[in-house]
Amino acid sequence: MSKRVWEVCEPHPDVFARDIDLSMFAASLDAVERGTADPDYTDPERFFAKTFMTRSLENVLEGVLARLLGQPGRGAPLLRLETPFGGGKTHTMVALYHLVKSPEAAEATEIGQRLAERLNVRQLPRNVRVAVLDGVALEVHGRRADGLTVQTLWGELAWRLGGRTFYEAVRDADEARVPPGQPALAELLRRAQPVLILMDEVLHYLALAPAVKVGDSNLMEQTASFLRALTAAVAETPQAVLVVSLPASSLEIPTKVITPEQAERMFQHLHKVLGRAELIETPVAQDEVFGVLKRRLFQSVGSDRQARQSVEAFIAYYSKFARFFPERLRSPQYRERMREAYPFHPELVDLLYQRWGPHPQFQRTRGALRLLALVLRHLWNQRPGSAYLIQPHHIDLDDRHIRAEVVRLLDGAFDTIATGDVLKRAREIDRELGGDYSREELAKGAANCAFLYSVSAGAEFVGATEEELRVALLRPPINPAQVSEVLGRLRGNLWFLRCRDQRYFFTAKPNLNKVILDHEQQVSEERVDEALLEALKAISGLRRSSFQVILATEDVESVPDPTQATLVLLPLSLGDPEQAQAWMKRVVERTTRRNLLVFLAPERESEGRLRAAAKRLLALKDVQKTAVFRELDPEDKKEVDDQVKEQETKVKEWLFAAYNRLYRPSPEGIRELRVMLKRDAKTLAEAVESALKERGELIESLSPEYLVNVIGAGKRPISFVDVETVLSGTPGQPVVTEPRQAFVRAVREGVEKGVFAVEVEGKRFQGESIPDEVLANPGAKIVPVEPVEQPGPEPKTGPVRVHLTLELPARYAYPLRKLLEQLQNTGVWISVQIRDDEQGSLSKKRRELEQLLTDYGISHEWKEGGEE
Repeated sequence: MSKRVWEVCEPHPDVFARDIDLSMFAASLDAVERGTADPDYTDPERFFAKTFMTRSLENVLEGVLARLLGQPGRGAPLLRLETPFGGGKTHTMVALYHLVKSPEAAEATEIGQRLAERLNVRQLPRNVRVAVLDGVALEVHGRRADGLTVQTLWGELAWRLGGRTFYEAVRDADEARVPPGQPALAELLRRAQPVLILMDEVLHYLALAPAVKVGDSNLMEQTASFLRALTAAVAETPQAVLVVSLPASSLEIPTKVITPEQAERMFQHLHKVLGRAELIETPVAQDEVFGVLKRRLFQSVGSDRQARQSVEAFIAYYSKFARFFPERLRSPQYRERMREAYPFHPELVDLLYQRWGPHPQFQRTRGALRLLALVLRHLWNQRPGSAYLIQPHHIDLDDRHIRAEVVRLLDGAFDTIATGDVLKRAREIDRELGGDYSREELAKGAANCAFLYSVSAGAEFVGATEEELRVALLRPPINPAQVSEVLGRLRGNLWFLRCRDQRYFFTAKPNLNKVILDHEQQVSEERVDEALLEALKAISGLRRSSFQVILATEDVESVPDPTQATLVLLPLSLGDPEQAQAWMKRVVERTTRRNLLVFLAPERESEGRLRAAAKRLLALKDVQKTAVFRELDPEDKKEVDDQVKEQETKVKEWLFAAYNRLYRPSPEGIRELRVMLKRDAKTLAEAVESALKERGELIESLSPEYLVNVIGAGKRPISFVDVETVLSGTPGQPVVTEPRQAFVRAVREGVEKGVFAVEVEGKRFQGESIPDEVLANPGAKIVPVEPVEQPGPEPKTGPVRVHLTLELPARYAYPLRKLLEQLQNTGVWISVQIRDDEQGSLSKKRRELEQLLTDYGISHEWKEGGEE
């Protein structure tokens, strides 16, 4: 793998200064002239060493110098530099300033030598008079200079070209604040030539000028007239050049003393005044930005070989996971862009120039340099292991200086949003997910990038798609699929992140997560208890099952003595197995019909997440009732409604999954049944009923033979009460769903068939229909029948041993169950052979059957395949 950027590249030392002097990227023309700017701007050699010569800049410099040299037909008299903030206007003017003020120093640089060669001269022009008119530094109310009061732009121009001597030529006009005419200005320039006038930030000056009244007019209107006359005078002066910088729109004009409408009118008016000037729109073209950034920020970016290794690693990564990334990333053109941009990823530069560039508070090149200097310092201090290119996610909001630069483009409130959502809540997601998520900070990085893409000059560009976030965040060898997981978590946990039209962005208005959380904090624990109880009722099978269903509390008296098969659902608070068994034991001890009890207990870990889910559901329903909900846009309303449905389903499914530990009383105490409850059952009672029936522990009817062979009825006199006591009160017997009804049916059938007889109050019933009142008489007894002697063959001495073979499909298992009941208390041995069906039904149940056989200590053997 290629090396990390901090192993290969070497930033300029000033990047690592304890307090980065941000003026090193934001010098004013006035500060350069006065020598108070950073040495990178005031020292010609240092300035040109750190200047990346773009095609447009070189053409501007050559044209201006050619006109100052008086070369016929070369160079325009008027240049209008018009770019958005930070587009290179001031830098272009500083370059012109050094070329004409310090030609000897400029000639010692590569740039100066190349310009002299292109101009076909031995040396750059000397003795050029330069007038620097920086609109930000100039005072509209005038200033004192050498005993004089210079009050206007034309006064400043004359003073800066030739001091008091030149000023006297316009003194009257300056004092009256009325501009001289074109002839006077042309004469002034003729005397001064070769002359270069650098007029920067002129609209800033004009924005303040209306405050100065001049008769019925004001200084702004007079200055506009002056500019009109000046452009004409420059045009007719052979060795004069006027360079004026203008913003790309009126949004960049300060509006402290004028309205935005006035600013727009001023902008349009100045465009008309300077309409004849040659327009230079892009001193820095888009892909030339790479060179500008590298030249200003790095002493070295390593070798071409190292750059190619990093780029090829990314291209291979984009190809390997092609479906996650845009196709353009794999094109030859993009590969070349990546090589030119190294060590920056092109997406980082595109973010700053295309997405942030039009923003009125962001100065393209200047702002990018200032921000990236902070990014480099942070990156080199942290030295992350996967920083093979500098990507958008490296604009790390964790650094307070970087965060301040980004927040400045949004709103002061976004600082709190960044620290809360990006640096806290997103990081918590990384910790929860662990592994690569935590190591590479994928959740925090995705939130960080969404925050960066929230900066925009227009609503149509706000936010980033999942694909754009992957490009901004991912690097080899991270699996891109992890971003989807991360974004899902972010949507559900951050307070100010929104997703609209598949674009992620932050807003100052809290999203539904925050609204819901605020309502969650108002939900009491009592309401949560009630909600979970209602949800448990809904899935319990209450009044919809052969079981009597009891939703118990921690009070053992909440479970009555059962009269039928009873399913007791323990409360969620009894998730601890030891506590649950102790509670069940107390319930069993205080009941008489304990064999009718079946207990279903929840998992230990289930209560916490179920309470959280129920609280969220209650909060969502509360939101639906508020005025805030009525004011939400349709998408947010739908999201709330969808979340309610989703949360209701989640609570139901989680509750169903939580109740999975089944118990029954046994002679030894409480026995846990190792069963897998069916999750496709409609209710918990239905799932328990199915599981118990499969084990033969839940039966709906009794046979007379069962009463004889299992309970002993018919072998000795036994009262109805005693039989029912055995059926309902003796643990270890199967649970009979309706024990009284099943007993009555079995007795009636046994009497009619002569299996046994019934005696009550001196009457005996045998081989006949038994009246209902007899069956209802608790004093009745089951008694053995009197054997009828039948003549027959002489009995053989000793028992005759027989073998029984039978074959039946599993769906007719009931007769088999009855057969086994008949043999339950005998000494016979049973050998069972089960053949699987074509669907492999036996194989699918192998694990459950294995557990059952093991629990009961039954020896067994499995054979794979075949018909045996």
